[in-house]
Amino acid sequence: MSLFDFSDATAVVLGGATGLGRAMAEGLASHGATVCVVSRSEDKAKAAADAIAEQCDGRCWPCAADVASEASIRQLRDTLSARYAGRLNIAINSAGINVRNPIERISVDEWESIQRVNSTGAFLFAREMFPLLKSSGWGRLINITSIFASRSFPGRTSYASSKGAVLQLTRTLAIEWADENITVNAISPGPFLTDMTRPILDNPEAYHRFCENVPMKRFAEPHELITACLFLASPASTFVTGAEIVVDGGWLAT
Repeated sequence: MSLFDFSDATAVVLGGATGLGRAMAEGLASHGATVCVVSRSEDKAKAAADAIAEQCDGRCWPCAADVASEASIRQLRDTLSARYAGRLNIAINSAGINVRNPIERISVDEWESIQRVNSTGAFLFAREMFPLLKSSGWGRLINITSIFASRSFPGRTSYASSKGAVLQLTRTLAIEWADENITVNAISPGPFLTDMTRPILDNPEAYHRFCENVPMKRFAEPHELITACLFLASPASTFVTGAEIVVDGGWLAT
């Protein structure tokens, strides 16, 4: 269990106020890490951080930042640097948006807005967190991608393309940062019960049809992603970098 003792670790979870991000923030804080929960909404970040801190002896605090804004992510870097004395151990990018449309209905603005958050945002976050991860002596960057980085559906042109880009970003940075004692890995979730999947969850027929792709025949609960996060963030994964852990109930095995 000492491998999963994060008592001396500092962490930031981008998109940590809701869904999978919140589950991972809770998981890290409950194992001793000091965690910054980041959301575009200051109110959401504070509500989530306060709730986690109440459960985990105060080891959680909020920060508002917009992953699509270079200036905002730089400000996040400066805030973290001041709070963590210039050092950061664990950086998790769980921010993302998804708009479902066939390609003939996708405007350039819609396409670019999704790429800006999902892929450009991942790049900005990685670039600005790098000096803090490097200064800490050991670092972990974890990108939350998607099975749509490797598999797709109609109507997912923008989203799948953005997540494929994040997976390649992950692999490239793993090579670049290997000499810095920083590992870079991805977690690719399948269908989870989150706000992002609400359009499917609210349609019983669509939900049943979607579950036909999943050998386990269900959507996962957010807490079922925590162990993958803890493994990649911990000393148990010191020789794992450039990897993709798929948490999808067997979908990609079919």
